[in-house]
Amino acid sequence: MSFPIPQISRADEDILNVIFNPGLSLDGVAPPEVRAVEPPVDSQLLERLKALEQEAVCLAEQKDVEKGIAKLDECILLCPEYASAYNNRAQAYRLKGENDKALSDLDLAITHGEGNPPILKQAYTQRAIIRKAQGNEVGAESDFAQGARFGNEIAKAAVKNNPYAKMCNAIVMEAMGKLGTS
Repeated sequence: MSFPIPQISRADEDILNVIFNPGLSLDGVAPPEVRAVEPPVDSQLLERLKALEQEAVCLAEQKDVEKGIAKLDECILLCPEYASAYNNRAQAYRLKGENDKALSDLDLAITHGEGNPPILKQAYTQRAIIRKAQGNEVGAESDFAQGARFGNEIAKAAVKNNPYAKMCNAIVMEAMGKLGTS
């Protein structure tokens, strides 16, 4: 006995497209690149913040993480809303194994980085990695989804490798296969 298989609606096609291509919007178009939003500071201060941040990254790469953190502390003292400094300091704390401090900084990076996709994709993904290592699967899954939403490739891969997502994808693929064989 064969049951008629209903045709899929345009709305359902759009939803399936978003499931299989998380970077797309419901209309199937990738969202336009959003320019990073900088904190409301004058250009001289912003230049100084970026220079300190670059020094901090160089120091951390040279294995002088403590001095790198000190430079990022200086950034944060100059401009407490500068989300990028929290993001980088969190990375430095992760290198030292100080995950509680890293999580605190990532929360601040997310708060101050609102509207800034380059900051948010890194902050959510870093927080997801720490949460996963700590056994917080639900928090990690949520953060990976947010990181993927903002364009982080690692987060996108983590979302695609999620066993629940795989199961859902398999069910949808099976249903779509049946739709195609009617």
